[in-house]
Amino acid sequence: MTPGLESASSSPRFVGRRPQLARIGRAQATVLSRGWQMVCEVVGEPGVGKTRFVHEALARCVPTVPWAVGTCSPDERGVPFHVFRHAFTEGQSPRRGLRAGQPTEETWAESVAAVPAAPARASDARRFRTYQLARRLIGLAARDGLVLVLDDLHWADASSTGLIAHLLRYPVPAPLLLVLVYRPRQMATAMPFGPPDADEHVTAEPTSHDRLELRPLSLAEVGLLHPHVDQVALRARYDLTGGNPGYLAVLPNSPTSNSADPTRDAPGARLTDAALAVLRREWADLPPVELTCLRAGAIVDAPFTADLLAEVAQVPASRAVEAGWRLARLDLIRRVPGTGRFAFRHPVLRMAVAQDTDPAWQVKACERALTALVRLGAPPADRARYAERLLSLPNGGWADRCVNVLCRAAQEVRRETPDLAIRWLRLALCALRPTAGLTQRRQDVSLALAQITGEAGDLAESRALLQEIVPLFPADPEGRRAQAVALWARVERLLGNYAEAAAISRRELAALPAGAGPTGGYRLATEIGVAGILAGHPVTELPDVPSGDLGGSGADRASLLAVRSLAAAHDGALDDARGLLDAGARIVDSLPDRDVRDHPDCLTALGLSELYLERQADAVRHLDRGLTLVRASHRDDGLCQLLLGRSQVAYHGGQLNTAIGLATEAGIVARRIGSHHLLSFALAFEAEATAWRGGLRDDDRAVALARSAAGIATDLTTWCGRTAATALATAALLSGDPATCAELVLSAGGDSRLSRLQTSLRPRWYELLCAAALAAGEVDDAERQARLAMAEADQIGLRGQRGFAESAYGEVLLARGEVRAALPHLETAADLFRAGGMVLRRSLALASLARAAEAADQTGLAARARRRALELAGWCGTERVGLRLARPVGPREVAALTDREWRIARLAATGATSRLIGRQLNISPRTVEAHLTRIYRKAGVASRSGLVAWVARFDDTDR
Repeated sequence: MTPGLESASSSPRFVGRRPQLARIGRAQATVLSRGWQMVCEVVGEPGVGKTRFVHEALARCVPTVPWAVGTCSPDERGVPFHVFRHAFTEGQSPRRGLRAGQPTEETWAESVAAVPAAPARASDARRFRTYQLARRLIGLAARDGLVLVLDDLHWADASSTGLIAHLLRYPVPAPLLLVLVYRPRQMATAMPFGPPDADEHVTAEPTSHDRLELRPLSLAEVGLLHPHVDQVALRARYDLTGGNPGYLAVLPNSPTSNSADPTRDAPGARLTDAALAVLRREWADLPPVELTCLRAGAIVDAPFTADLLAEVAQVPASRAVEAGWRLARLDLIRRVPGTGRFAFRHPVLRMAVAQDTDPAWQVKACERALTALVRLGAPPADRARYAERLLSLPNGGWADRCVNVLCRAAQEVRRETPDLAIRWLRLALCALRPTAGLTQRRQDVSLALAQITGEAGDLAESRALLQEIVPLFPADPEGRRAQAVALWARVERLLGNYAEAAAISRRELAALPAGAGPTGGYRLATEIGVAGILAGHPVTELPDVPSGDLGGSGADRASLLAVRSLAAAHDGALDDARGLLDAGARIVDSLPDRDVRDHPDCLTALGLSELYLERQADAVRHLDRGLTLVRASHRDDGLCQLLLGRSQVAYHGGQLNTAIGLATEAGIVARRIGSHHLLSFALAFEAEATAWRGGLRDDDRAVALARSAAGIATDLTTWCGRTAATALATAALLSGDPATCAELVLSAGGDSRLSRLQTSLRPRWYELLCAAALAAGEVDDAERQARLAMAEADQIGLRGQRGFAESAYGEVLLARGEVRAALPHLETAADLFRAGGMVLRRSLALASLARAAEAADQTGLAARARRRALELAGWCGTERVGLRLARPVGPREVAALTDREWRIARLAATGATSRLIGRQLNISPRTVEAHLTRIYRKAGVASRSGLVAWVARFDDTDR
């Protein structure tokens, strides 16, 4: 028996194939019951386990019936009837031999001698008689039952193939199960034995012809076959072999080889010598041209054309085409469907051919392949693969050329697969040894690597590279140094180093040579502006055109305009902000995506300016466009800021769950890129939205998130520090700590005029101070804060900010008991919030309006306001509105309680125990007791009985 791929290394275990085994058993039972011949074809890919399956079937399904196995060999194709001779003379079962009177080797020799030497027409009758004689001999052997297995028929001689066809046309009148095992793709013609009578998946009783196609094993079955291989290695081996058990068997159990084979598919995945010897049989007898083309294909290792094969193998193109189709007919390579390319039928076969190729020839072939791919304009990944291989070899004569290939390929794939681009540039940088002649080249590669690593979010590596190479760049009229410095400043700014970012930008902007292009100047001025805003000192007097040239990138100019608009909005110069914003938005809206995708900061600045100017629809449009572009470009450096901006738009619009989700994602990205100040922003924004959602556990979570944000950003002069402080103030107020709220807002503002806080948002912060004063029972201070809010709103002229002021004054009047006077302020606030797109704040204003209208006995207005408030609250996903509607309009003692504390007080007044209250609110009894302690202190009572009487004074409703 000629050893095949499956016998190179086999496992003692057999797994899977149960349906196919059952079909063999049913076929044998049918043969014995009918006493007639039946044919089973067992087909599949090389190595899929056909031979092992047949032997397992013989052992399990037909243990009581004699059987014989004949195997074909490529070396014996010239021997007539060889597979039958092998079956009846060498392939008998050692346990169950054929009985006396059955054909012998001499009988088959006579049959062989009777076969004519040439397929002339005059010998057809003689050939037919020979086949009939062989049929009678097989019938004699099978008269009491026989299983005849003919294996590897793709290597069968013509006489054997003819006899099999004769047996299919003239079945043996005896209980014979004829099992034909072959590789369909390697037969001279497809399906040489005719179509099957039964479908492969039919499980009914088979007819005279059945076909079993064996497929690769599943991952679970491979795990059973190799139980001692760990899961990671098992998965790697499975992915490499596709679950083919024969190829799995020839791989080493522990691929730990450190060979520098440049053509292997996985680290250390080298075939054993025994496996290589078995696989080599398939190409050992190839003519020289075909063999050279096969080895060239193994070097190429990806789908290849005949033209590429010709250049690598150094043969004429016509010969390469012929060789390709011959190799395809031998099923060594296969045509890729839908293309004019070829590929090896299996990666392991390619590995074997490459491993069997002379290493020196491989090196030259790799160089020829790279030359051909560059000339043919092959995809970047294909070109870079060969450059990597050549650079891994000891001879560095082609280093410059490989570096060029890697750098160009990296630029082409940087937006789709930045990780791959980074790997190629790092390899190129390692190939450029630090010599005097390569200084400029190393700078260019390092700059490209710094840019792509920064875009991918590896800010630390980008900064280190820029700090090393930027000082070496000379000042140039093209502005390359200015752009490199702007990139450095941006990385410093993303890492929170605002002062350093502004300083290096100012120095470079002042040193720009005359005639330098405007692009670098725009970017430097933009970085100065962004760093100033984040540092808490917005710079409004930035140059519009840093040089005399009005050209340059439209996106660069729009970025500068957007940053100037954001600075003006921060300082309250809203007319200037609107003019700058309109100019920048016109530029950006006129540019295609390909010109905008490299400027995520421009879209972030536009979106934030539009948010603060209460143009929420425009903010959503620009920020969503930016998010789409940066996600497609895999730019983590711009993604975090756009997510933060979009989260703020969602928060101001009342979409609390959306805001929380966006802020959470921004926090994940900030941690990934190592930006602490962006992480602080993300935690603060998430804390604010969580606090206003007002769920059962949201109060504690909001405070914890805000404390984390404040712990990161401790400098209250920066925008980041102020944002964290005001977020903690909001969370503290809503959790029942008004004193901490007021202290934090005043600390962030710097004084009672809140000078450090954003001018265009000051009414919002005065409203927060007003609410804190009311919660503390200080109505006079609350009124003072409300009047300050009204004064600031008059100067700003934004509808939403005016709504904050009107809402604050209305709440003060409610606390004083002036219910009718409060109604117009609260109604105006609701209308202003609607005009400003602030749905959450409108729902809260409507809740206060409903309470005031109920107290003033205006039931119609109260019902309408209550209904609309609850509808909006459901859309926002907040529980604060429902809790607020349950509160009576009462004196300062009632106002001192938070919405959650008032609910607990009402439940305690009904006689419910702390355990029952905790079960209803899904909080622990200890938390309930902590709330009750604060409630006793604010209400001025000492026990639950006192609390019952106190609540009864104000709560005479059944709501």
